Amino acid sequence: MSERSLDIIWAKMAGELEEICSETGVMGYSIHDLKTGRKAGFREDVLFPTASTIKIPILLGIALRVHRGELDWAQRVTVEDKDKVGGSGVLGHFAYKADLALRDVAGLMICVSDNTATNICIDLATMDFVNKTMKSLGLKHTMLRRKMMDIEAARRGDENVSTPGELCALVSKIYERDGIPDAVAEDVLSILSLPKSGPFTLGLPEGVKRANKPGGLGNLSVDAGIIWPTQDRPFALAVCGSFLPGEPEQATAEVVRTAFGYMKLLAECTELGRS
Repeated sequence: MSERSLDIIWAKMAGELEEICSETGVMGYSIHDLKTGRKAGFREDVLFPTASTIKIPILLGIALRVHRGELDWAQRVTVEDKDKVGGSGVLGHFAYKADLALRDVAGLMICVSDNTATNICIDLATMDFVNKTMKSLGLKHTMLRRKMMDIEAARRGDENVSTPGELCALVSKIYERDGIPDAVAEDVLSILSLPKSGPFTLGLPEGVKRANKPGGLGNLSVDAGIIWPTQDRPFALAVCGSFLPGEPEQATAEVVRTAFGYMKLLAECTELGRS
């Protein structure tokens, strides 16, 4: 049987992505063509701190509880001084009590990675429910173990963690409605599509549709989500990097940039490689 050009181009992409991941720090990726089901990855089972990318499971937990009738996107959430924490976001800087709809609190958690909004969402979804949801989806290494800016928990080693393979599987399951109701997936993808900075933004051309959540800490950069090179050919991608010197986001953005280049080419060509 002759070798297929499609196999060659996938092997070429996987080789280039592995080479990028091997150049600095500890990096891994997982990619899934959501039209054909084809996958590739490197260090997919390595456990990484997720930083703010853990907000995808939290958002899913909130959306599931909304569609069960336990919460409501329109319900009012009061943000008081006792709720405020530092780090990224805007709510922690508000001078007065704020009154927001839950949907907007979730949007702030994703769009500007607001840590105060995130902790409110954790309280509403509950840590136990988020972790049980991950396990029900078969994601046994994806764990929410502390709130944002809980320094004592971080010192104890209670990091929020996942792997490139599980983060890619999570966003794939959301897109494919695999164990997730359609209305829940629609809401989650809508909120993940809000504009934001991060490796996907750095690595993708302007205007390319994406639904994702990046995360970053010192020497760490993570991003995971769905990217649409063309409207009918989306793919899921998760990139994780730790022990990264310099500007960590640049390293993970290079994986995003390279993966997108290949996936766009695959979206535009037949299996024999012509457009």
